[in-house]
Amino acid sequence: MAQQRITTKAELLAAIEQAWLALHATLDQLTDAELTTIKDAHGWTIKDHIIHMTAWERSVVCFLQGTPRHVGLGVSESVYIRGNEDDINALIYQQQKDRPISEALEQLRAVHDQLMTLIQPLTDGDLQKRYRDYLPDEPGEGDGPPAINVIYGNTAHHFTEHRRWIERLIGRRIVNYTVVCSADEGINQRRSA
Repeated sequence: MAQQRITTKAELLAAIEQAWLALHATLDQLTDAELTTIKDAHGWTIKDHIIHMTAWERSVVCFLQGTPRHVGLGVSESVYIRGNEDDINALIYQQQKDRPISEALEQLRAVHDQLMTLIQPLTDGDLQKRYRDYLPDEPGEGDGPPAINVIYGNTAHHFTEHRRWIERLIGRRIVNYTVVCSADEGINQRRSA
């Protein structure tokens, strides 16, 4: 799936909010049994997808705090530096597969709130800074992508990607939510087909 081009903080926040609401519109309609027993072809439950999204979003929290992303993912630096996402994801799965669904959902919300708090003070200029500006000591070539791409790819893009997989896994499409904002009313949710 090609990533949408997001260039401003306002666009980033809107995209994250819309994808977050759509993800929760899907998750909120599922029972704990559905979240923990329906498996995909790789043996992952919906809970495992939740834990996976949380780990990658936590890696962005670390990124914005100047902490190596492997810390947020819970993997060694050597595994992370090799850059094989399948290996990283397999380790996350092995480490977290026995986590109760209540904890998985709680962590998803807590990590998301933490990231949104970190994004709030950032300017458009901060979001255009390169990866290397946030993690200057991390091995790798070049300066890396702009921070806005790192954030978008591990939030809005990732939430949408996994929501679609979850909907295919459960065999139904859940109603999406569109974010409607006004200066006086704040954020409201409106159902859209």
